[in-house]
Amino acid sequence: MYDKERIVYQLERTRKLSLQMIDRVPQDQWLEMPTGITHVAWNVGHLAVAEYFLGLFLTRGPQEQDQSLIPETYFERYGYGSVASNDPSTNPRPEEILDVLAAVHTQVLMETKERSAESFTELCQFPEDGEFDHHPIFEDVGGALEWLTYHEHVHIGSIGLLRRELGSKPIEYMEESRNGKRFR
Repeated sequence: MYDKERIVYQLERTRKLSLQMIDRVPQDQWLEMPTGITHVAWNVGHLAVAEYFLGLFLTRGPQEQDQSLIPETYFERYGYGSVASNDPSTNPRPEEILDVLAAVHTQVLMETKERSAESFTELCQFPEDGEFDHHPIFEDVGGALEWLTYHEHVHIGSIGLLRRELGSKPIEYMEESRNGKRFR
């Protein structure tokens, strides 16, 4: 049912698009909240938490070495149900958030590539206690990995909207492409 190569391609491609959007917001604006709801730092931190949760935690269960990938504080700060704070003392620097995002992504890609295609139909490892005892969209590993990319696209849009709210002009993708920039 799942195409492993397609899922790996989507994980790689989606992250390229995310980073292209993230790179278009100056880091000194990452904590600005033009709508009073969220900011770029929260969205990027949330991408790291969501990728860990969907791409590692649910697909193979938590492992001790995960602590070196993503700080425990990220789950409360950027996880499901968290509220963005623009207080610099409660947010890591953008470079630190990007490092965590990259570390989690590298691990997800490595483990996904190492999986057998058959393992994508295995059930996710939902904790029996707590809020995440199931997911309303998927129940198996392939579904979690597919959803990871769909979820990330939502946040690409959020970051793009924040970028515009912070005063940036629309991105001229066609013009940039004609001038040699590739979005692959």
